[in-house]
Amino acid sequence: MRTINEFLRRDKFGLTPDANNFAESPTIEFEMDGIPGIGHAHDAGHGEISIKVALWPTDQGKRFIAAAVSGSAMRRKMGGFYTSAWLERKDGAWLQTSNGLTASCAKDRRADVEALPWEAPNGFGAEGKFYL
Repeated sequence: MRTINEFLRRDKFGLTPDANNFAESPTIEFEMDGIPGIGHAHDAGHGEISIKVALWPTDQGKRFIAAAVSGSAMRRKMGGFYTSAWLERKDGAWLQTSNGLTASCAKDRRADVEALPWEAPNGFGAEGKFYL
């Protein structure tokens, strides 16, 4: 939620398929309660946006945040915490969660991630149907 909210605050994309569509896929650096982070958004077509985020990003994570990451070994190399998700915008605005979210978290970072305060989604649903 927090990374998508940060993209929205920076006006990198909107919550409808025709709002602020980007010619280039934006990458942002930010802090989340003092934790360094990097996020990447990619227009995935069909009104969807692919979102990737790494907290405590490694140098490799900073270089490859925009890459298609599928293997768990690669996710672990992105940073202390890594996850990706799809944001639906065509039929409404929600994070596609019915298929589950995949995250990778280093053992020594887990307590820090779990301690992050919840941030409500800014205009989109926190969960919803996953489209294939």
